[in-house]
Amino acid sequence: MKVDEAIGRAIARMGAAQIFGIVGSGNFRTTGAMIDEGVPFVSARHEMGAACMADAHARATGRLAVLSVHQGCGLSNALTGIGEAAKSRTPVLVVAGDTPGVTTAATSGLIRTVSSPAWEPSRSGSTHRRPRCATSRGP
Repeated sequence: MKVDEAIGRAIARMGAAQIFGIVGSGNFRTTGAMIDEGVPFVSARHEMGAACMADAHARATGRLAVLSVHQGCGLSNALTGIGEAAKSRTPVLVVAGDTPGVTTAATSGLIRTVSSPAWEPSRSGSTHRRPRCATSRGP
């Protein structure tokens, strides 16, 4: 089993209801692995739209939605939607590609600041909200 297949399987087992995003070279295999595990995919025209769709879907259903975006500008384009989902404690999981050795401490800290776990997968596959403040932590 390849890493992307293991990630796709793990996310599907977490109870992911839907994937929203734009596929690029950085997230192609992982997104494909989630689809292969039965998680439906909706392609968006822009990462911000995908983030808002994931947020809305999770709010409407109460289930985990996945946002899958390309590294770099794909991730930064989605930040406002990711921030809204984090602020509202919506169960959205962000999956983004990365370029080994290129991620800077500033980028890493920004993503940690915006995204804070607001849910935990249960054994039944549903999600449970838990209060938590978004804080920046060191690498």
